[in-house]
Amino acid sequence: MRRCLTCLAVLTIMAGVDLYSAAPARADAWGCSYEKCLAYCAKVGGQRCSAYCTKKLQEKQASKVCPAS
Repeated sequence: MRRCLTCLAVLTIMAGVDLYSAAPARADAWGCSYEKCLAYCAKVGGQRCSAYCTKKLQEKQASKVCPAS
């Protein structure tokens, strides 16, 4: 019984780590495209989309998630 619980705990931790590592890729639907960011922001009814997208793209470029343009 203890071996089964240990195995279950290890599998749970592995699944959690896998989901955590995939989270940044799922964080937004627009990737590195400024135009897609604007479209997505407008679609969800956001305000100040231009400033938001500019800031987020700069953050992604600074963290090397997206290449600098």
